[in-house]
Amino acid sequence: MTFKIGTGETKSDREWLKKKKEYLEKLLSKSGTKLLHKIEDACGDSYTNTAKQSGILVLLHKKAPQSNSGSLKEDNPLEINMFLSKNDNNETLKDLLIRLLTHSFIEQQYEFHFRIREQTLFEDILADECLTSIVSLMVQGKKLGRANCAKALDEAIAETVFRLSQKAPREKLVDMVFGFFQEYPDKIKNQKIDILENREEFIAQLLKFLPKNVNLD
Repeated sequence: MTFKIGTGETKSDREWLKKKKEYLEKLLSKSGTKLLHKIEDACGDSYTNTAKQSGILVLLHKKAPQSNSGSLKEDNPLEINMFLSKNDNNETLKDLLIRLLTHSFIEQQYEFHFRIREQTLFEDILADECLTSIVSLMVQGKKLGRANCAKALDEAIAETVFRLSQKAPREKLVDMVFGFFQEYPDKIKNQKIDILENREEFIAQLLKFLPKNVNLD
């Protein structure tokens, strides 16, 4: 695993990001192998051969108002972006790193092992984000009580909302909504509108984003 400072920061930003990088490198040197094994044990599998051969790159960036705390590069789970604030403490850095390494692990299984279809908005985002949060808690030795499960779900919802707001998935939803409601002006004009009936049709369109193997009955 390699840590690098992302581009675009000012000189002063690069100074405190450098200190965050040094801490993460010490954490990796001291506990990295143990943390990775804990993630593998919690998931019941090992990191992919691709990851073992190519390694994982972690880019550190100054957190911007519109960014979340971290994400994977699209279509490359071996490149992680961490968005940090100057006042993030070491415990926050450790928690975030574990979460992103867990997220990378899950995405690797899809990308390099058995992904045979495009990502779906519901399964691959909400479910994976929730699993990421749960496994991260397990790796840190935290009990999966009601409070922590609620925390995991809150994190998953927040990450899902952020990811759905990004350009590619948002455009898919916009296209679907736009296409569906093109007939609405004529329906209203001709007084043929049925709100409940159209609600059911709208839900049916949303369900098309689910994977093909999901049983909807």
